[in-house]
Amino acid sequence: MKLWALLLAGFAFGTAVVAEEFDIWTKTINNDTNGVWFVQPDKPKPKNVKAEGIPGEGAIRVKASKGANPWTKQATSPINGGTINEGDVVMVMAYLRAEQPAEGGSTLALRVQLAGAPYTSAMEFTAPLTTEWKSFCAHRVATATMPARQSNVNVHLATAEQVIDLGPVFVFNFGPGFDRAQLKGCDG
Repeated sequence: MKLWALLLAGFAFGTAVVAEEFDIWTKTINNDTNGVWFVQPDKPKPKNVKAEGIPGEGAIRVKASKGANPWTKQATSPINGGTINEGDVVMVMAYLRAEQPAEGGSTLALRVQLAGAPYTSAMEFTAPLTTEWKSFCAHRVATATMPARQSNVNVHLATAEQVIDLGPVFVFNFGPGFDRAQLKGCDG
């Protein structure tokens, strides 16, 4: 299921991440797909929902159950920009919340990975969700190369009985040797 939104303009003033002396928006590599999520399997069908206060003010709501594996139910957002090379500094920023958190709380793993087998990951981080919208952000040095148009942001949803809202996701590639200290307000 797709959720398209005019996100980039609204996001520029809604983020807590500040980069010193340059425009981080020139480094996004998923401009065409930052509001698009595909859910597999798509039963029950994800719903488009209003999400006031986040860029684009729209999200997709997904009901998930505990599965045999965390990826039994998953959401992916394509990265249709350039190649991510091993050693590049990559940052992911995603708006997420738990409409109905799992018992004990919902924590999701986000990965930048190959879109097909062997699903190699270049970076990953976890996001502890609450019922409030939050921008989760992490930057890492890519541990693998992701060819152009063959990677995505992946969220494993089958970790518990929960209802998750997925807002826009932004992927940035700063290249090799970038000084990560320039990225303020984002975990390392």
